[in-house]
Parts: sequence; structure tokens; C-alpha cells
Amino acid sequence: MLLNPEDYLPRLSPEVDPAKYGIGLIGCGGIANQAHLPAYRKMGLSVVACCDVNAEAARRTAEKFDIPFWTTDIGELLAREDVRLLDMALHPPARLPVLRRIAEAPRPVLCQKPLALTLAEAQELGAVAAEAGIRLGVNQQARWAPAHRAMQILLKRETIGEVYSIQHLMRSYQDQADMWWVNVPNFNIADHGVHYLDLCRFFARTARPDAEWTRLHATTAQLPDQNAIDPLIYSANVEFGPPGGRHPLMASLQFNNIVRAGRGHSYTWWIDGAKGSLWGNHKELYVTLASSPSVVHDIQLKGSWFPDGFAGSMCDFIAAIDRGEEPPVTPEDNYRTVAMTTAMVLSSREGRVVERAELMGEAG
Repeated sequence: MLLNPEDYLPRLSPEVDPAKYGIGLIGCGGIANQAHLPAYRKMGLSVVACCDVNAEAARRTAEKFDIPFWTTDIGELLAREDVRLLDMALHPPARLPVLRRIAEAPRPVLCQKPLALTLAEAQELGAVAAEAGIRLGVNQQARWAPAHRAMQILLKRETIGEVYSIQHLMRSYQDQADMWWVNVPNFNIADHGVHYLDLCRFFARTARPDAEWTRLHATTAQLPDQNAIDPLIYSANVEFGPPGGRHPLMASLQFNNIVRAGRGHSYTWWIDGAKGSLWGNHKELYVTLASSPSVVHDIQLKGSWFPDGFAGSMCDFIAAIDRGEEPPVTPEDNYRTVAMTTAMVLSSREGRVVERAELMGEAG
């Protein structure tokens, strides 16, 4: 089972000169310092300026990563000719006013995932970008995490044949009282869980290019003594195709984010096809085929989601801009992922199946 690290690890197209694409970073918080900037440094990308409303955060970030210019004034950042594209590493509530400022001096923008926490807000951001002529991409970087990219490659190669089932199980803990996310509405679905819902779509559409989710049913649970304001446990069943359960693909996702004993944490995807199955986590993948049912191929993976997922997302965004193409994750693509999270919240609250068409006003 041949899968080389260079197949799935991030790389910048050799046809692209990274010096042509000076990056202006907007937002110098934890995710920028822990993931974005280490990734760009690793890939030799050029970060020429950074901006944050907190002067100390901007200064520290510039000094740590040798960024030649920092400011608290986005107008100063946008006035710089060497800033050729923007990395918007901001929490969702701050994005719309910043994007309106960028519209005054348009340039490509890669926005942290998801585009917004609700479908209406995501569509408003997309509309502002379209009206201003901004090429807006969404940094759903989990798609570029080495394990997920390796799974996608195997699916593209049709290693396990026609896919009919996608399952995900995540067990973790994020109920720390002093962390910002415990006060984010629907955090476990709309902010963190969006990674796995987006990956569900990503894998489904890789295996079956015409596939798109059509309806889902979700349940959640909230512990009486938890710190988070909304549930930290979800279970979702996702349907593709028309009603009736006859479409040849389905997905099931479970996320328990309040597992208090660390030894009980885990992360696994299972994907089943007509010729076999693949499953795995961030460190290794396994493949078994119906033609050799007693054989399990063990693929040891290189790299890690942080920072390689962020490196891959930005490298492919730059390559698309260089070629004059649409970003790898467009606003329209992300709307359908955000619609999934919106549907999950609605389904859980109202105890019913929610259809994509109900939210997006489209057929089937």
C-alpha cells in the first residue's frame, strides 16, 4: 500500500514565487502564533506585516517571527504595497467590519474557519467580498492535515472502491472554565465540530463528486455542572440523496468533548467501500481489502495538523491566486458546511430532521 509523505504533506507549487505574495496578518492571537506563523515560516512564505487591536500582541508577534512591520491600525496595513494578500485570523464577530475595511483596498483574503458561526452571517461576508471583488477563501485547514489528506488520496485512488459509509468518533475535553470557547454559543458544533462536519463533506465529495448532504438529525447532551454555555456532546446522522434511505452513502459523527479522564480520549475515522475499508487517526492509517481479508496495511504518517494543515491551506490558496483560480475553499463551499452546523443546532433544539434545502432555499 504505497503512500509516500510527499503525497500528503504540504508544499508550495514550484511555479509560484512566494516573495511575490507578501502576507499581511490580521489578528495576532494564539492561533496565529501557534499555527499560522509557524506554518508559514516552515514553508518559506513571506509575512511582511501584522496587525492587532492590542499593540503588545502585535509587537510581540512581529518580534517573535521577524515580521518587519506591525500596527494596530488596519488602514496602515492596507496602505502597504508589499501586502499582497491577507490572512484574517480573527474570531467571527470581528470579521465583517474588518472585511468592509478591506473592501476599500481589495486584495485576496484567507479567512479563518468557518466563515461565520451562522449561515446568514457567512452569506453576508460572502456578499461583501463579492461586491468588492475580493477573492475570499476559507481556511478549513483540517482538509490539509496530513492524516486527512492521506485519506483523501486513498479515496481519490479508489483504493476501497465505491464508498458507502463514513463514520467519525472524537473524544476529548474542552470544558476549561478560563478558556474563551466555553462562552461561545454552540461552540462544540459551530466552531470546533465544524472541522469534522466539513471533513465529512470533503471525504464524501472526494469519493462521490456528485454527493452533497441533504438532511441530518442531531442530538446533544449538556451536563448540569459543565462550564460551557451549550452542549459539549453531539451525535449526527447525515443523509445524502433523496429521502427513503436508498442512497448508497451515509455518514455518522459523534463528538464527546467533555471526557474528563485523558486516557479515554480518542480520534478515529472509518470509511467503508465496496472493495474494503480504511480507518485511522492522526498518526497512522489502516487499510484492509476484501480481496485479502486477513491482511491489514499499516501506514505510519509523517507531519501533524498543527502546523502542516495551516501550511497546506495557505500554500494552495497562494497557488490558486497565482493561477487566477477560485480559492480551494470558496465561500459557496463553506456555506454548505455552515448550513450543516446550523441544521445540527436546529435539529437538536427542535428534535427533528432538518433539510439543507430548508436552510439554503435550493432543491434537493
